[in-house]
Amino acid sequence: MNNIVLIGRLVNDPELKYVGESNSPVANFRIAVSRNYKTKNGVVESDFINIEIWGKKAEICGQYLQKGRLIAVDGCLRIDKYQTPEGDNKSITKVRANEIKFLDNTSKNSNNKNYYDASQLFEESSTSNNTLEIYDDEIPF
Repeated sequence: MNNIVLIGRLVNDPELKYVGESNSPVANFRIAVSRNYKTKNGVVESDFINIEIWGKKAEICGQYLQKGRLIAVDGCLRIDKYQTPEGDNKSITKVRANEIKFLDNTSKNSNNKNYYDASQLFEESSTSNNTLEIYDDEIPF
């Protein structure tokens, strides 16, 4: 079983790209997840975790998420391995999100007077029967 659930704040705005021959949308961003304890100095440390999400949900993240937003992520842990042009073997650890829930009521498109809760978009999109197939040759690593 490979399942991970995280709650954290975005460290940067999502980077939305379209990859492969089918122009599949993928959004990448990082969240800071606080640890459950304080150091001897009373500081709460955080882990910075790379998140990747595909399909329509990636486009929604690109449109509504911004640095500082509080979100919940449900997905699986991935370790992708690749080789640099110099021939060095590298790996990157990330969470491939299946669902993202917006936990605060602000968005890029709000004017601080009227807040829009974009989490409803995910609930609507997760109940539809439209699925996006992504093939290994479309993934850029």
